[in-house]
Amino acid sequence: MGFLSGAYGKLMAGKLVRDLQYQMTSVQSRLRRVTREIGDMENMFSAKERSMKSQMMSQMQYATLGAMQNAGFGQFDQTNMLGAISGMSNDDYSRYMGIQQAIQQQFSMAQSVWQNMFEMEKESQLQSLKDLEDSLQTEKDNLESRLKIAQAEYDAKKEEEKAGVKGLTPDYTGQS
Repeated sequence: MGFLSGAYGKLMAGKLVRDLQYQMTSVQSRLRRVTREIGDMENMFSAKERSMKSQMMSQMQYATLGAMQNAGFGQFDQTNMLGAISGMSNDDYSRYMGIQQAIQQQFSMAQSVWQNMFEMEKESQLQSLKDLEDSLQTEKDNLESRLKIAQAEYDAKKEEEKAGVKGLTPDYTGQS
């Protein structure tokens, strides 16, 4: 009876092992895809953020030049800002620094607003993918545990079948 029980148990445990391996392959594939999507989306947000910062820096420079012209400084040589600044009187330099500080303060506030907006947008779009990634990781861990148990059961049934075969072989020694 041990042979039949072992053989049938081995078949069923083997089927379970193969089913779990198939499920594991599927989960791993989906997990890799989601992880790649998260990475791609984070890269897209980083590029978008760098682009916005670059545009804001450019706008700040143009705003400074425009404010300087509106403040009566005339045309500024954009290629030689240090030369233009060093040729200023103390009063002009104080006005220039005041304008520069006001524009930098506005820039910092705008940058903070944009940074918060990027973080909120990034978090809202990535959260569902990260939740899916966590769920898939949990499912993968669960399948790994079940697969180890099923593999151990398969090995045990294999041994039971082997032991049952020994009980079925006739003993020709004539001793009881």
